[in-house]
Amino acid sequence: MKLNSKLFLTVSLIVILMSLSNIFFIQIDITNDKRYSLSKSSLTKLKKIDEPLIIDIFLEGDIPETYIPFRNELDAILNRLKYYNSNIIVKYNDPFQYGKSASIIEQMKKFGFTPEIVVQNKNGNRMENIIFPWAIFSYKTKSQKVELLQKQLGDNQNMKIIRSMQLLENKIMDGIFRVSINEKKNIAVLSSNGTSKNIKIADLLKNIKSYYNLSAFNFKFSKASSIQILDSLKKFDLLIISNASEKFTQNEKYILDQYNLNGGKLLWMINGVAIDRDSLFNKSGKSYLLPQDLNLEDYFFNYGIKIKKTLIQDIYCAPIVVASGNNDKTQFIPYPWVYYPIIKPEETIIGKDTAPIICRFASPIEAIDNRLSKSLLLKSSNFIKTSAFPEEISLEQATKKITPSAFKQKSKAIGYLVQGEYNSLFKNRIKPFKTDSNIEKGNIELVVISDGNLAENQIDKGSPLPLGYDKWTNNFYANRSWIINVIHTLAGNTDYLVTKGKKWNFAFFDTQKTKKNSQVWKWTLIFLPILIGIITLWVGSKLRSKHLRL
Repeated sequence: MKLNSKLFLTVSLIVILMSLSNIFFIQIDITNDKRYSLSKSSLTKLKKIDEPLIIDIFLEGDIPETYIPFRNELDAILNRLKYYNSNIIVKYNDPFQYGKSASIIEQMKKFGFTPEIVVQNKNGNRMENIIFPWAIFSYKTKSQKVELLQKQLGDNQNMKIIRSMQLLENKIMDGIFRVSINEKKNIAVLSSNGTSKNIKIADLLKNIKSYYNLSAFNFKFSKASSIQILDSLKKFDLLIISNASEKFTQNEKYILDQYNLNGGKLLWMINGVAIDRDSLFNKSGKSYLLPQDLNLEDYFFNYGIKIKKTLIQDIYCAPIVVASGNNDKTQFIPYPWVYYPIIKPEETIIGKDTAPIICRFASPIEAIDNRLSKSLLLKSSNFIKTSAFPEEISLEQATKKITPSAFKQKSKAIGYLVQGEYNSLFKNRIKPFKTDSNIEKGNIELVVISDGNLAENQIDKGSPLPLGYDKWTNNFYANRSWIINVIHTLAGNTDYLVTKGKKWNFAFFDTQKTKKNSQVWKWTLIFLPILIGIITLWVGSKLRSKHLRL
């Protein structure tokens, strides 16, 4: 009777605890890396979701073994989101539920879902799987697609999966942020002064318009006075200036100066020297470095920045494809091109967990001491040399062997974030035009990058390609994600970047050792449980017989 009572109480307690676990959610994250906890910024955003938000996941069906941990982590994060807000609805979609035809893959590509091809070797056989690690976030009238994998040039399979798992929360919250944002900040993109044509920055603009209101801004608008232009510019939180090639007048510099001092942020991407790229890639294959005079030397010097009139040649560089031969015998051969440095962004909140980016014809930046804070964002490798105008650049240089001993100079800065309280460039000077709102001092914030081409995408058959993608080598660099991080920082959306700071600790099996000892482990796992069972039974029988004798 006592035994039955104890059994009844035990079963009852288990049932009660299971029932309570369905009602109350208690989770204690005791991991050092806090991988099972959502960040405060994520929880804040989740509280604002007041209508059904649907997340369609396409990583479903026949998933390769290497991606099962990634999928498990994705499920875990989505379940946590659903707990904290019942308006989160998750749907799983198998793209291949009606077969694995090439037409399905092409259809997915048309919708912008790039497939991930996973190659595995099983028992000496090569197996190829195609998966779509994508999600669509739908909320009210908005919809956004998000790629869940974070790729970096040179990653192996493990590194790619680890990085993607670490950034899953960031990716998911990015999708939620983009579809649920109510009030967007305003960003202007300078269209005058010889800046990048729209088609050359089309991919960047397409990818930031879900976060911000975008508008072109023209300093040369003839029907507006300088005061009207300044007043109009003050309505924007950030001004992006990409690859300006025409001089800025004193009036325009004063507008920029007053805009910045009044709290407006600036993102400068400009070249220190000019090079005619059309001439370089035509039949002659030659061009010359020319002085780039934008009339901005005193403007940047006031902020403690000097863009040198030289060009960085870096031994760590991207390839350039050069045509060799004629007609049917033409070959396209990739060669290292020292004028295209590959840069690993600095580990700031902007560059954390960001893949390498590609620069094209970048110049060194010298930081001058003053009261302003200057945070290094980009720098070259420690093996560079510089060239100044007048100097000829030819594609033939790419075919020549690189001599490492010639690259003796140490790393040079290519990008800075400048912040702090500082004086106007026009303090104690005659103003180019009169305005009642003139201020002599204020808090400024700007990013200066000495590569005007950084935000420019390539074009294929009249259409813009993804920013960072090189159609000649099929390499993909992280220019887009890094620049978007810069824009978020300048626009004050740093909460979005906080979720990128997680670092997980992973331990992997030594695959070579496990393969070598696979037979030992196989037989051990078969016979060890049997042996443990026999020993347990033997010990139990001995104890029972001893108890009976007593």
